[in-house]
Amino acid sequence: MQHMSEHPHISDYCRYFTLRQKVYLVNMSEERNRDVYESLSGVVTASGQDELELLMVHGGHGIKESHGGTATYKLTSEALGSGIQVLADLVGVVTDNTLRFRMHGTLELFQRRLDCRALLTVPLFHLYRNLSLDRFRAEWQRVIDYQKQSSVLPGLTLVKTEIDLSAGGVGLLCGAEKKPTPLSLFIIGLEDGGGVVCALAEMVWEKQETEGVRCGFRFIQIRKVDQERIDKLVTEVLRKEGGTPQGYKRNWVLMDKMVSDISHPH
Repeated sequence: MQHMSEHPHISDYCRYFTLRQKVYLVNMSEERNRDVYESLSGVVTASGQDELELLMVHGGHGIKESHGGTATYKLTSEALGSGIQVLADLVGVVTDNTLRFRMHGTLELFQRRLDCRALLTVPLFHLYRNLSLDRFRAEWQRVIDYQKQSSVLPGLTLVKTEIDLSAGGVGLLCGAEKKPTPLSLFIIGLEDGGGVVCALAEMVWEKQETEGVRCGFRFIQIRKVDQERIDKLVTEVLRKEGGTPQGYKRNWVLMDKMVSDISHPH
């Protein structure tokens, strides 16, 4: 059972957020596509009692003030040795890449969990260029739309590649001749009859090795059905190896839900 605490009467959220703290944002807006997991990354540049200003890591993030639906995100980070998450609404645009959010409701603490991941050799296409996030999103949508019409993507050659795969991201050795850009698009062939997985990812770590640079990427836009497909495959591999994997839905960073949504369904 995942240990968890809740703080229903927080009056000063900012004690849990410090300057330069990394924050992941998970889209919880009412009008979002609920079939897609969509996340962003930000860094705290200012905080008040119930407000945060976040510098978005990638340009072209697409978050803006609207006269229609409210842009609502779940902010997840770490504090007190635990994971934390709280809902926040966009209330102001300071600069193109610095946004102001107002936090509200329950601040939830949860036990941080590592993703269950497996080493696999799969057909892979890795696109990395210095493009804005909105350009990458457009390319991701183009691939998803084409998949609905055909199981074969034209003009793409998927190369058998050894990767470290989980529902939350992918790790692989990148060639020494060209360093990956902060954002990438991955097309991954899974042998489960469900077609390729297309995911946007951001690079979160890199390590120099003799053969090149080993990089770790976090998925920031992926269909939920593809998260589940990856998790099922990884679970099967780990069980065959004698492991006892736990599903990705125990990792709250990968969910567009709050604990209270599951504990107290409407």
